[in-house]
Amino acid sequence: MKSSGAPAVFFLVLLLFSLPAPLTAISVYDVIRLSQEGYADDEIVGIIRATDSRFVLSAEDALRLRGEGVTEPVIREMLSRPAPDRKAGSPSPPVASEPGRSAPSPSGAGGNRPVPRRGALFAGSPYSEPGTDHHAYAAVTLAEIEVVVLRDAAGFSSPLSRARAVAARLNGLAARASGRFAAREARGEAKVIFEASGGPSSEILMVTPADIEAYRALSRREVTAATLASFWAALLNDYWSIAVAGQPPRYLTDSRDGEALERLSLAVGGPAGPRDAAAIRAAFDSLEPAERLRLRRLPAAVPEELDFPVRRSP
Repeated sequence: MKSSGAPAVFFLVLLLFSLPAPLTAISVYDVIRLSQEGYADDEIVGIIRATDSRFVLSAEDALRLRGEGVTEPVIREMLSRPAPDRKAGSPSPPVASEPGRSAPSPSGAGGNRPVPRRGALFAGSPYSEPGTDHHAYAAVTLAEIEVVVLRDAAGFSSPLSRARAVAARLNGLAARASGRFAAREARGEAKVIFEASGGPSSEILMVTPADIEAYRALSRREVTAATLASFWAALLNDYWSIAVAGQPPRYLTDSRDGEALERLSLAVGGPAGPRDAAAIRAAFDSLEPAERLRLRRLPAAVPEELDFPVRRSP
């Protein structure tokens, strides 16, 4: 696996260690998926450390991880972070060998519990700005649908690395938690957090000055840090409702392009509960071309109609 280089590693690790705790721990399955999706070793190790993830691994588990494509530096990091609540002599949980099977979900507080997975919902993908030749941006995607556009590396090696880190947090939350996204502002900085139901909040994404300037150039309204954090939280809430909660979207449906979210929700259909990524993609492909275009345009600029309050941290 190709490393992103020493300077990139420095900035990545610096940013990850600067994120406030607690962040959602990732599972063994998450590590396997990140490895198979081409994440660099330093990116995976940085996410493990930033989320303070803990693992219960035997020598046999390490062999299985190698067979799944996890590299030695990542395995060494996992072995160096044992779960604190493991009892002596207790058997290690099996490492899942394929998506869709139960995989151990270790964390510092909750130990290990099986989590049924049917493939990752969120990913980080390259993003080309419509109508421009700018190809250096990235997006956090849901079943290949752009959810949040990131136009700044924010200390990562690239916007794509940043998008992948955000996607990893979202996938971890989708497997373990229910709640909502919210914008918060403190000391002139704005961010998006996830407020877990009956649990701690987790930071998802920080707004940077470069993010704000990029959105100002493309939006037909004034964009501040608080506005952009509210917009990102609204996008995440609506797509989370469709894909994870199995509920209708409600934050951006009054905006011109956001109306297509209701069409997507209806196309997904079915009972409430987590969706499969393939089903969401099939629902998207079933929409009229104009509706698909609306969803593609939605995250690119802040809608004029958006007017959400931002809670200020004490």
